[in-house]
Amino acid sequence: MDEHKNHDTVSAAAERTEKQKQLEEAQGNFQKRIQEREKELEELREAVESHKRSAQAAVEDSERIFTELICSIERSRSEVTQLIRDQEKTAVNQAEERLEQLGQEIEDLKRRDAELEQLSHIDDHIHFLQILPSLSVPLVSTCPPNITVISRLSFDDVGKFVSQMCEKIENFSRVEIEKISGRVKNSKIIIIISEPKTHEDFLHCKSL
Repeated sequence: MDEHKNHDTVSAAAERTEKQKQLEEAQGNFQKRIQEREKELEELREAVESHKRSAQAAVEDSERIFTELICSIERSRSEVTQLIRDQEKTAVNQAEERLEQLGQEIEDLKRRDAELEQLSHIDDHIHFLQILPSLSVPLVSTCPPNITVISRLSFDDVGKFVSQMCEKIENFSRVEIEKISGRVKNSKIIIIISEPKTHEDFLHCKSL
């Protein structure tokens, strides 16, 4: 007591009571902060799961849409191929029919020419005059007009048009992919860290 007679003194019990209040207040602040952090943790965890679900849904939708697009292109390819084959068949059938007619006409002409050749070698005038009426060969040619063959190579243009279509699809796809890429890159989990707004908030955070 002599050593501290000029000092302000308090009893140990009173000091303990004061410090106990400070301790309880600090514990309350820690518990409050723990609750806040646990809430933030849960919100962030939910955001991560939601982000994963959204990404998976986007992947599935993209796969479905691209599959449909591939099927549509495949149908278009089949349609163009079938169109070409049908037109080829029609044109070839018409040409082959005419080929058959021309072949038959050539055989008839050769046969008649042979008959005329045989008739021309008969020396007996009476026999010549007797045979002539029985021949089916007219003395004046009645051949049909000549045929001019024009081959329209329109299938070359088809290949060019298909190539142009593919180029347009590729250019369109590049532009749209760039848009999609920008949208994907902007899909983020945004975490906002708030700084203490007041002096009291700053002291409160510092005490923790």
